[in-house]
Amino acid sequence: MKIGPIWLMQPIPYFGEELVGEWIYEEKIDGWRMQVIKYKNQIEFWGRRLEKNPNWTEKLSYLKEIAMKFLPQYTLIDCELYSEKGRKGIPSLFTKNRNVKPIIYIFDIVFFENEFIGLKELKDRKKILSELKIIEPFYLLDYNFFMGFSDIKISKDAEGIILKNLNSFYLVGNQAPIVTIDWKKLKYGYK
Repeated sequence: MKIGPIWLMQPIPYFGEELVGEWIYEEKIDGWRMQVIKYKNQIEFWGRRLEKNPNWTEKLSYLKEIAMKFLPQYTLIDCELYSEKGRKGIPSLFTKNRNVKPIIYIFDIVFFENEFIGLKELKDRKKILSELKIIEPFYLLDYNFFMGFSDIKISKDAEGIILKNLNSFYLVGNQAPIVTIDWKKLKYGYK
């Protein structure tokens, strides 16, 4: 069985509406959205705009061996491709003469060991991610419980935050990405 690529779920803008339930926040990394898929001892890297066939597997092949070591068979993770020089360094990651190091921030998991786990709550998917023995340059994106905007702390490289409902599911569309009210983005500006 081959899994993915999938239409990656998308957040909606946050306009200050009241948030009901238990929420977390993650830094909004200004990178390129990516999914990493492992099946039959193969690794594939895909971008989010499937209508453009963004198969990055060959150009990012130098990352395959690392991903093979920590991803279980038939697993798909949702992440952000970034570089040590920020967004402007990302194009170099696709060249033979790279002049930057990649950074891949993992923030969700959609398939795990041949099971679609999008119908598990986010808190359960985060637990599964935390149990993976992730290897650099892959990193688990930190999150914090949302207690109000006065408590938010983000790095200077973040372009904002993504608010996520801990009880939310990961919805996958058939022909386009699903936009969800359970993920809300708040941009602070561009770098």
